[in-house]
Amino acid sequence: MSEQQLVYLYAFVPTEEYENSSPAQLEGIEAGSYVEYIPFGEVTAVTCSVGPEDFSEENLAKNTEDMTWLQEKAFHHHNMMNELHKAFTVLPLKFGTIYEQTANLESIVEDCRDNIVNLLAKLEGHEEWNVKIYGKDDKFRETAMADNREIEKKKQEIEQMPKGRQFFEKKKLGQFMENLVEKEIEKSCREVHDKLTEFSQADEIKKNWAKKVTGKTDEMFWNSAYLVPEQDVKAFLETIKREQEQAVTQGTGFTFEVTGPWPAYHFSNFTDRGVKSGT
Repeated sequence: MSEQQLVYLYAFVPTEEYENSSPAQLEGIEAGSYVEYIPFGEVTAVTCSVGPEDFSEENLAKNTEDMTWLQEKAFHHHNMMNELHKAFTVLPLKFGTIYEQTANLESIVEDCRDNIVNLLAKLEGHEEWNVKIYGKDDKFRETAMADNREIEKKKQEIEQMPKGRQFFEKKKLGQFMENLVEKEIEKSCREVHDKLTEFSQADEIKKNWAKKVTGKTDEMFWNSAYLVPEQDVKAFLETIKREQEQAVTQGTGFTFEVTGPWPAYHFSNFTDRGVKSGT
């Protein structure tokens, strides 16, 4: 690796697994480059050589604003994680994790060795699964509010009020109902989440995406990731299937989007200070 070249870091894998395997030659993120495995004791870094023209800190920041370039490179990174996941226990790194030289990478491994080793042990035999719950506010409102005694009581009280006051009270009731619907949606999704955590070693609740991001007509009500032991995946997926069937029976309008298995993207933070480009 020349002095001008930089080190692109894909992931860490256990050295024992690497030494007991015969990994296929994989193309790197740049044309003409190939994946290199660099052992540092019991931890092996999966890397490739990249040029500063695209991957220096300054140039990488500019390139990530080019959606065509970004999509191509991020897609390669994602596919590489999946390929590695087929062969190894993988601690995946974020796209664009760059080091100026191997010595800088070695320093990070030395500083965080115990965390990396412990995390790889935790991830062994586990898969990440992502679950999103979608629905329509009006559909859920219709079902949730159908037999709500509190709402019916407030409606009857408003009917007994003077006409002038009814307008303002109905407006307040509408806001009250909106808040109640949000709470009921949160409660219903949380109940599903609690059932799924019974089969997961770790979980993360993520921010819901807007319709302009999902491209769907339904609202995203819940977005979460789970680290599931391989032997519990079947029960995990069967639980989601039952919840979907129950949603149809109860008419809540909930639909479930399940993706996986993935490398443990959401459960791979091995250092509080983070890994920075160009360190």
